[in-house]
Amino acid sequence: MASFLLVSGYLARRIGQAILVVALAYSVVFFVLNVLPGDPIEQQIADPTNPISDDDAAALRAYYRLDQPAYVQFAVSLRRLFSGDLGYSLNTGQPVARLLGEALPSTLTLAAVAFVLAALIGFLLALSAVFGPWAPLREAASTLPALLLSVPAFVSGLLVLQFFSFQLDWMSAIRDEGLRSVVFAAIPLSLPVAAPIAQILTQGLANAAGRPYAEVLRAQGLSSSRIIFGHIVRNGSIPTVTIIAITVGELLAGSIITETVFSRTGIGYLTETAVRNQDTPIIQAVVLTVSVTFVVINLLVDLVYPLIDPRIRTTVTTTDPRRVESGRTVEAATI
Repeated sequence: MASFLLVSGYLARRIGQAILVVALAYSVVFFVLNVLPGDPIEQQIADPTNPISDDDAAALRAYYRLDQPAYVQFAVSLRRLFSGDLGYSLNTGQPVARLLGEALPSTLTLAAVAFVLAALIGFLLALSAVFGPWAPLREAASTLPALLLSVPAFVSGLLVLQFFSFQLDWMSAIRDEGLRSVVFAAIPLSLPVAAPIAQILTQGLANAAGRPYAEVLRAQGLSSSRIIFGHIVRNGSIPTVTIIAITVGELLAGSIITETVFSRTGIGYLTETAVRNQDTPIIQAVVLTVSVTFVVINLLVDLVYPLIDPRIRTTVTTTDPRRVESGRTVEAATI
């Protein structure tokens, strides 16, 4: 019972921290957008390409209480938020929840495919850098992550379009061809994310491979593949789990550029259009969505740590799992 209460307290504390992060992010964005100079409603009225009528402008001003102080607008926004009302677009007049619901699946699919590619690339580079059979291969695998980080996503995206679309004709640059289009668009998004995964995993695998338990396992007659994939990879991947969680935010942020380059209509396209048109309700909704996604992923990572390293289960109630030194933990856990 005592152990259950301690674990429950740990989970409650983590969930409370996650809620606080989301609340602070939403509050900061709301007040920053409301203290910026200019009236977004007047901008829409004066826009010759997509103007709104005076009646619609008056309805929007009344809905968002733009004639009242910012703290009143914030209180109204929070009350509507808890009822599932994200407001209406100042540009199109459509419900923000509907626009977000239409854009979110495309971005989540792109981010998921990019995440899988990044994890595979990072894992292969790390294995090659530590356990590659030839020195040139190990050197190349150790150097490549720095190169991937130095190439901007829009540059690699244009290179993918030039090579696979314009030269090989394997994909269309303007049409959505389903999974094929998603995979090619995910390549430039995954490369900068794969680099830190490879770097941290390489260090973790190298440290784990040099621990005394690896020699003990070899002396016991275990094969190299079983030692590497059954013990070293498991123990050396602990620091990488944190990096993987952080890269989720980078994937969502990078989708803005990638979706623009590949003409995809997702969260990135929606955000770019909202910023250009000063459509503050959409910007707030996107920030809220990204914040919730990021903190949920980090919360899940906190729960995954004890599954990777059993010894963390005994310290999870008193110590942050991310501060447990993997080197000291794995020796007892593996042997």
